Parts: sequence; C-alpha cells; structure tokens
Amino acid sequence: MATVYRAHHTGLDRQVAIKVLPEFFAEEDSYLQRFQQEARMVARLKHPNILGVFDFGQEQGITYLVLELVEGGTLEDQLGRPMDLEQVVRILRPVSSALDYAHARGVLHRDIKPSNILMQKDGTPILADFGLARMADAARRLTATGFVLGTPEYMAPEQATGDSTGPAADRYAIAVVAYEMLTGRLPFQGSTPAATLISHLKDSMPPTIELTGELSAHVEDVLRKGLSKAPEDRYSSASQFVTALTPAAWPRPTSEPLAVTEMDGSPAAAASPTRPIVLVVDDNSANRELIEACLADVACEVRSADNGARALQLITTESPSLVLLDVEMPGMDGYEVCRRIKAMPGGRLLPVVMITAPNQTNDRVMALQSGADDFLTKPVDRVELVARVRSALRLKSTYDTLDSAERVILTLAAAVEAKDELSQGHAQRVAEAARHLGMQFRLPAAALDALYRGALICDIGKIAVPDAILLKSGPLNTEELLRMEEHPVIGENIVRPLRSAANLLPIIRHHHERFDGGGYPDGLSGDRIPRLARIVAVSDAFDALIIERPYRPRHSAEAALAILADGAGKQWDPEVVDLLTQEPPRSGN
Repeated sequence: MATVYRAHHTGLDRQVAIKVLPEFFAEEDSYLQRFQQEARMVARLKHPNILGVFDFGQEQGITYLVLELVEGGTLEDQLGRPMDLEQVVRILRPVSSALDYAHARGVLHRDIKPSNILMQKDGTPILADFGLARMADAARRLTATGFVLGTPEYMAPEQATGDSTGPAADRYAIAVVAYEMLTGRLPFQGSTPAATLISHLKDSMPPTIELTGELSAHVEDVLRKGLSKAPEDRYSSASQFVTALTPAAWPRPTSEPLAVTEMDGSPAAAASPTRPIVLVVDDNSANRELIEACLADVACEVRSADNGARALQLITTESPSLVLLDVEMPGMDGYEVCRRIKAMPGGRLLPVVMITAPNQTNDRVMALQSGADDFLTKPVDRVELVARVRSALRLKSTYDTLDSAERVILTLAAAVEAKDELSQGHAQRVAEAARHLGMQFRLPAAALDALYRGALICDIGKIAVPDAILLKSGPLNTEELLRMEEHPVIGENIVRPLRSAANLLPIIRHHHERFDGGGYPDGLSGDRIPRLARIVAVSDAFDALIIERPYRPRHSAEAALAILADGAGKQWDPEVVDLLTQEPPRSGN
C-alpha cells in the first residue's frame, strides 16, 4: 500500500500530497525507467477532473509522486446506501469526461474504483491514480507470478482472464461504480478475490431492486449494457454510458440533445445555439491551453486570442459571454483591452475577469478601475476558476434576460410611435439629441447611456392611452387631458420591473414636469426635477415642434428655438435651452 503525506511545495508555493510508493518499486534498477515513463505520461494529462501530477522521482530507494492535494475525501466515503440518480450522474459526468480524455491520449486507468475518485470540498470529483496499477504490476511481475492487475470487485471479465485490455475495461469499471452508487452494493462479489473474478465472468447482473418508479427499467438496461461480458457490447465511451443514464434523471425532448464532453473535448451531441462562449486572452499558449483544459467540464465553448488586438477583433465579430483576460501582455496590456471592451456597444454587460500577478494589490485595483467585473490571481486555482466562470456565465445569462426584456420594452415603445405616422423616428431623434446635450454637459458615460435609452422609451405609457386621444386633431377636453397625463406613471410602472433600467425611471416619470412647477405628474419645479429628465424634456419639445402634428403644422427650426427660448425658465430648464440653442439638432421630417 502507498503512503500519502501532506506537504508544502516551496517552488509552487502551495500545499501538495506526496505519495510514497511501496518498497517493491525500488527493488530492480530496470523498473526505474519504466516508472519514469509511466509517470511522465500521466503527468501530461491536463484535465480539470484528473488529479494533477507536479513531480515524481526516486531518492534513496524511495519512489514518490508529488500530487495535487484534494481534501474532500473520496467517493467511497459516500457509499453504503443508494444515491439519487441525479447525484450519480452529476458525479460521473465529469469523471467520464476525464476518462475519455485520457483514453484519447492512449492512457488507461486500470483500477477505477470509488476510493480512486477523490472529492473536492465543493463536490467536484477528481479521478486519481492513473497508471499506478500498471506501474505496480510491472514491478510485482519481477518477483511474482500469477498476480492479477486491478481490484477484483471492479475488474472487467477480460482482466480476470488475463486477456489484453483496452478502454472498454475502464468503462466496465465505471459501470460497476454506477451500479454501486445507485444500489448501495456491488454487483459481483465472492468470498475470495478469485471467487469475485469468477462472478464477473459467469454471473448475470443482479436486478436493481433498490430502484423504483417507471424509469427503473431504463436505468437497469443501461447498467446491463455497461456491464456486458464482451467489450464490444459495451458503450463506446464512458460519456456515452453516462449520457444514457441522463435521460432517466432528466427526461427531455429528443430534439434537445445533451452537450456531453467526448474524448477530444468536443461535444458529443450537437451544441446548443445558445452555448456560451468564453474568450481566453493570453500571449502564453501554455496558459491558454491550461485554462481551456480546466474548463473542459463547463458547458461553454472556449476560444482564445494571443493578444489584445485579436481579442477585440473576435469580440466585434461574435461577442462572447465572458472574457478571461491576462494583465501582462506585450503591446496592448490587459487594462487597456478591458477599457476598450467596456467602451464597446453592449460592452458594459460583457463580464471581464482579469488574471493578475499574486499578492499585487495595485494590479487588482487597476483591474477594477479598468472596468473588470472580477479578478483571479496567478497561479490560477482550478476549482476557483471553474467557480468564477460559472458565476460569471450566470451573471451574463441574467444580463441577456434583462436585455431581452428591454427589447420587449423598446418594441412596445415603437408600437406607440407607429400609431402616429407623423411621428415616425421621433424617439430616435430625441434620444440622439438628448445624448448630444449630455455630452456637452460633460456627463459620465452611464448618464449618456441613460439619456439615450430613457428618451427612446419615455412615452411608452401612451400604450394605455386610446388612439382617439393620441390622434385627436383638436384640443383635448379635461377628461382627455387627465388620461394623457397618466402616461408617465403608467410608463414608469411598465419599466420598473426591469432592474437594468432603474436609472431610466426618473426620465420616464418626470419628462413632462415644468420648470415653474406646473407640469405633471408630481408638480416638481426647478432643480427638483431630475437633470436627465430636464434634458430629455427640451430635446422632446424641440423635435415635437419641428414635425407635423394632427392639430397643427410643423414649425421651422428657427421658430422652434424661439418657442423654447420664450418658455425657458417657465416650462423648460433655461440652461438646457441655452445649450440646445447654441448647437441645435438637425431638423427631421
């Protein structure tokens, strides 16, 4: 049996596990070369659900491996009673992805069992001890005969007979583990190791009496195929086996195939058109590959760029759902890239996570000042990276949902405008004019954005005003005026549930207030009227004056400016009127 020690690796500045292998590993000099060959092969496996190998060697007759430290116990600790199918699939999906990844690179495990599936504290499974069974077998064969490789309870029939084995034997072991998780017991047992091996060879899979419900027959059929005696009768990949279990856990239409990671890291089923894109920006190719490997089990498509200019080009072509951005890059550094991303249309809603140097507070502060939504420090911890990415993707999904709601709001606003053929393009022109005035006032970007979006939808409440009132060619009576004056409050109530539009509500509610307090709905006056609402009110009035209305002809731009000047200090903010008069918007028709 190997002995595992906890240690601190000074070179990596992290806690690690040192596995000291049994003494027979050092009994023959000829074995050292074989051990190193196997260890190198395992160390090259870079998958978020495969235990990382940092170093290996032999010193003073002691053979050892330096491994990633996992402190959440093993899957074996959770066994002994049946587990829910959903939990079984949640654990085995990443394990199967890891196994297929290794098989695609010519590496077999040969000893898959619950004690070799380590569990991170957050529940992430990590497949450990790749190749150790083969290393031990090679060493033991130097001094013993008749030794059978693996753990009998999880060995495939072909392993028991000593026949050549391949990936199918590992997949058989995964099916044994799944059976044990679902039922709380092993499918094949015996009083001795030999008897257990014979059971694998001769006995049929015991019924899964622990499973209940109409889906139990499906699960049993999947297990039976996974435990087929002949390798060719089993599933062609570990992921395919778990996918076969999955519809039983979450029935879904056949038109919505599951995105399952296959051996090469690509999805086995057709990818969803809404599959989020994660853009990794780093000039170091090894760093990009490492992050991509860490995200292998996250439901996303990873793309990469080796410099800031390329990243901006990719974002312009097809906007990702998340950007993982390194700080230190030649040419345009990460801070500048982040600032440019946030200045793009829609960039404020694109999450950017910056990767900074360790223990550099200034880097983190600069990252946040550049507009970054979050940051990670080097060396990037796999569990933290996956957690941050999943959190950021959830945030982007929320943003997208809010944007969709906002598009609905804009559609309603356009529908209001479409009722009056004479006002086509009015909202767009008002939005542009209001934003231009805001720029002259040197307002911050957030305020300019609010001016533009608020002006587009400020009259959305008119959706509740009858057409007979909106399009009336003569003066409105008292009752009609009261109905018309309700539209700012109605519009505010329509938009209020949209959290991303919170800063638009004052514009929508107060753009018909008068500077002298005689407006509606609240009778605010002077500086009590929100500044952005005062800007939109002047922009709205100017455009309304220069277009034809049902009750009057259009005014010239000069006449409109004169009307605004006459009403400055009474109906409109004189400062805003003065600024618009100095540089009026282009006339519309």
